[in-house]
Amino acid sequence: MGQFQQVPPDITNVPRWEEHCRKVHARAKDLIDGKVGVIEAAEILHRLAIWTRAESDPDFSVYRKICGEIVGLPVGRERRHWSQEALEREDVKIKALEESWRPAALTSAHRLVDRYRWALAARQRRRSTGHAV
Repeated sequence: MGQFQQVPPDITNVPRWEEHCRKVHARAKDLIDGKVGVIEAAEILHRLAIWTRAESDPDFSVYRKICGEIVGLPVGRERRHWSQEALEREDVKIKALEESWRPAALTSAHRLVDRYRWALAARQRRRSTGHAV
């Protein structure tokens, strides 16, 4: 796979869109390689789905669902505002969510890595023609 994708009609900054597509590949690969957890990857990939206009892609819907389930949980920077006792209690829920969503998140990540591989070549092509992005 890995062929170039059609630019959505409402995208006016193609290099930036291609860079977001490259980040889809990178973050999905980070999840597969264990560099980021399921929840962190879901937050990033859900945002990238919006930025790349791929919200309707079934592989991105997994991450949207995960984001829906973590609402109200102390993930990310807001953890510093929670007491240690509350964090310990909520971390049990967070760990359970990570474990239950891991198989679906990894399956989608593998497909995204394959499908967005083209963005690596797009970045190389831009760089070889003098673009910074």
